[in-house]
Amino acid sequence: MLRHAYLIIAHGNWDQLALLLSLLDAPNNTIYIHIDRKAEDVPREKLERAVTLSQIHIYQQYKVYWGSYELVQTEIFLFEKAHREGYDYYHLLSGADLPIKSLGYIENFFERNRGYEFIHYDTDERLKKDRELGRRTRLYHFLQNYRRRYRAKALNSCFTFGERILLAAQLAAGVDRMKKYPGFQIRYGSQWVSITDELVSYILGQKELIRSVFMYTNCADELFIQSLVYNSRFRNRLYDRKYDDDVRGNMRLIDMKSRGKNGNPYTWRDSDWEEIRDSECLFARKFDWNTDQSIIERVREYVSE
Repeated sequence: MLRHAYLIIAHGNWDQLALLLSLLDAPNNTIYIHIDRKAEDVPREKLERAVTLSQIHIYQQYKVYWGSYELVQTEIFLFEKAHREGYDYYHLLSGADLPIKSLGYIENFFERNRGYEFIHYDTDERLKKDRELGRRTRLYHFLQNYRRRYRAKALNSCFTFGERILLAAQLAAGVDRMKKYPGFQIRYGSQWVSITDELVSYILGQKELIRSVFMYTNCADELFIQSLVYNSRFRNRLYDRKYDDDVRGNMRLIDMKSRGKNGNPYTWRDSDWEEIRDSECLFARKFDWNTDQSIIERVREYVSE
């Protein structure tokens, strides 16, 4: 039986998070949770009681902001904590995810496909067409951590405006910080992955490169694993089954394009049940207890049968 580490990045919605933990509860699973350091009144005992078979570890190391480098640091932090124990697979999830297959099905899937890396890559066509994606690493995004940081929208707008000014100045000056890394190709995709111990070890050995390339990169969490793997031997171990134009390889059911808005994924509702049930994916995001609790209950009953 394979040993699995579930690495969860969360910031609230504690009842839903506790349900997610209960659905991952198994003797061969260990759960590592990073909760945003900004979160208050974290019910640690409630979360720990959600599992009876799995070991669980809860951390609050970083304040995490949308699109910030702290997201990359959080992922690396969780990989480091789990890697000390050594697992066959490391599954990166958000607190808004749910498994949409039973644990037995998930276990059998990874046993049958042992050795593959389950990572999503967007199409090369989008990389060519989307200028913003190309600028993420070529230009310095010095103010990326401040654009969605404050409750006062006017303050966020000021930092967004300042960021645009700095980017425009760099474009005019012909800045391209990727010239220091000839041949290193940037790739883009979903940050949520299922990867082997060998790949985790490789990623942790590249921390200096990750910091140098991605520290001032906008939304680097969607780039750094994809880019490291694409430029390494692990590229030959990618699970490359394609379901549609937006989901390939990472076995996550996520709708970013047709119904997602402003860089956020679509929130699944009860009316989407058949799409979720019939998907070949193993996990789905995003769910929200406050938006539609009934679909969460349906999923819970389905995977618990």
